[in-house]
Amino acid sequence: MDASDEVMEAARRIGAVFGGLPQVLRFRAAVDADADGETPDEVSIAVGDGCPGPGYASYATLDMSRFPTNVTTDDGRPIRTELVTVGRADYRALADVLAQCAFAVASGSFHLTPNCIIPNAIREVDPERTMKHLLLVVPFIWPDLEILVDTEESVDTWLQAVPISDSELEFSSANGTDQLFRRLEAAGADVSDIDRASVL
Repeated sequence: MDASDEVMEAARRIGAVFGGLPQVLRFRAAVDADADGETPDEVSIAVGDGCPGPGYASYATLDMSRFPTNVTTDDGRPIRTELVTVGRADYRALADVLAQCAFAVASGSFHLTPNCIIPNAIREVDPERTMKHLLLVVPFIWPDLEILVDTEESVDTWLQAVPISDSELEFSSANGTDQLFRRLEAAGADVSDIDRASVL
């Protein structure tokens, strides 16, 4: 199966979760591959309109799991990760945000685990938005996505990207991301609103 077939198969899998075959967008890297060839030319993002309901759209990486996360299972198998997030239907830049995250992960500079933060993930794409960063958590809108594939060679997982503000990032630095997530939950933060009020 070539890369294009793998992307379409991934789109079919996430389509079953989104409730219909998503649109697939391909993003080209802003720079050419580095000397070691580690920066990918292209990444693919699925867009599911009307998910999880009218007025919303869901987004997912389709081929980020080919990049290293610098994390392994207890028995030494590499853990690969795909990202999923939700936004308002009229805010399409989340596809660009996830694509930029995938290119950043491809650089090998992140340890992708639940409750890690990708700083400036939104700011780099759309600096005018209230939310600036992404907190990665175990999916709570799509709980069936926690484990994608578990084989003898690797474990592929999903993490949900939750937009957070500068002050929320500062709080997590001082108190930990678990505490931040609890504050978001307690406040009933609308994680689909890229311009929601900060809970801190």
